Amino acid sequence: MTRSKNGTILKGIGGFYYVRDDEGVVQECKAKGSFRNEKLTPLPGDRVRISVSESGYGFIEEIFERRNELFRPRVANIDQAAIVVSAGKPKADCLLCDKMIIQCKNAGIRPLIVINKCDMADDKAVKVLTAQYENACPYVCVSALTGEGLGALKESLKGLTTCLAGQSAVGKSSLLNALFPVLALETGGLSKKTDRGRHTTRHAELLVMADISGMVVDTPGFSFLDSIDLPPEELDGYYDDMRPYITKCRFASCLHDKELECGVKDAVAKGKISRERYQRYIIILNELQEKRQHEYD
Repeated sequence: MTRSKNGTILKGIGGFYYVRDDEGVVQECKAKGSFRNEKLTPLPGDRVRISVSESGYGFIEEIFERRNELFRPRVANIDQAAIVVSAGKPKADCLLCDKMIIQCKNAGIRPLIVINKCDMADDKAVKVLTAQYENACPYVCVSALTGEGLGALKESLKGLTTCLAGQSAVGKSSLLNALFPVLALETGGLSKKTDRGRHTTRHAELLVMADISGMVVDTPGFSFLDSIDLPPEELDGYYDDMRPYITKCRFASCLHDKELECGVKDAVAKGKISRERYQRYIIILNELQEKRQHEYD
């Protein structure tokens, strides 16, 4: 006699999958052979139906429809991406951050900016970052070292499945260690020669925060797609800070670049939109326009 349960895959190692059922029990399972014929690979984050025999052996019988799927790492059903940037070293790559926000929204994933290493930076450095994203994206300021802001971060993770994203050495593993002290993950730190980080995490695994009904994906150098694939005229729709001013543009097709009587450019001039973030918008817009031009060359 077998029992049928629903649950979430936490990780897969060597053909075995570890499924946390809806009662909080973790069951080691094998995937049924037909998945291979269907070219379907179970992923961390998948909602599944499993059967468990009286002897304790578990099998994944069905993979429920995925809301989304990421490829680096291979994970499914992500609610939120915590985009970690550093207030100290390495210097925050805000262009990368902007692109990740766009890619999150395009995939139906909520972006959250986590400004880490606040203990290593002066107030001015933190304010420079927060001013750029104040009306663009939710953010939280933290220090994995001192614990500053960790309560607010946990509240932002409540009830969600969250992936940590961001460039190397911003402190993703240190944040995970602070949130999950039993992990004792290796932290990469900075290369003395380059001020760039070393990747330390080796596989994707969902870590359960039972006290807040949330899960965090421990990932090996998380990233989205290598490039943004959008029509240039749709780019401004991914900028929450621009949205109130788009209707004030004279032309409905305004790209907020060279056009006259542009509500967005006027808001930038008046300090209502971060000038630095607008300048990066233009960089991304030009990349999308060049990509479109090459498609028709």
